[in-house]
Amino acid sequence: MAKPTKAPARLYCGTTERTAKLAPVVGVNPADDPVYLSDVYPGLFAFFASTNDHDRFGILEIDLTFLDDANFLPCEWYLEQTARQKARTSKEQHKRLDSFRKNLDKYKAKWKDSLQKTGVCVYDGFIPKKAIRRITIFDPVSNQTITDAIVGASISPSNYKKSFDRNRSVTRWLTGESVTVEDWLGDHLIETPKEEREQLAERLQNKSGLDIFYHEPPPKGM
Repeated sequence: MAKPTKAPARLYCGTTERTAKLAPVVGVNPADDPVYLSDVYPGLFAFFASTNDHDRFGILEIDLTFLDDANFLPCEWYLEQTARQKARTSKEQHKRLDSFRKNLDKYKAKWKDSLQKTGVCVYDGFIPKKAIRRITIFDPVSNQTITDAIVGASISPSNYKKSFDRNRSVTRWLTGESVTVEDWLGDHLIETPKEEREQLAERLQNKSGLDIFYHEPPPKGM
């Protein structure tokens, strides 16, 4: 399935369990640190935020209608990978990413391109608690299939395009939705042996380590 071209009404934030559980009370970003929002990578950002193998991941679903468009910025990965001059070494790439990260406001007009082409943008502002629609908490030890898919993802225009369906399935699973073997395997369904498909079905149904901590449906008419 192709990537959506219409701007999403909701994006997701991946963070620590503690930050996620405090969000319905204090919102997100009360300290004014930029927040990364994504349509398919919240699990990866939760992994980035974790400090050890025992940390649980917090996933927040954010309603964009409560956010100010003026506070959106592109992400550094988009800026670095679409720059005319390419990094020659990984060390140089890290330096460039750090430089872009510190100067995102200079590229404010590119935030929509960043979201459309890499699936990530930055929100440099406070996210009120009324914008939070759902919070789930995931224990990465509980389901290795999901965890492997999370940590195996990478943020780039090429990965976003190539692995969109799989990463979207991961995000849907993390937010409590049902994900089928057909959703997960996509075009590789037929070539996958029956036994592997049956084992995958069991793993996708295993949500013993996924808790829906908070769910606030949108007001009627929205």
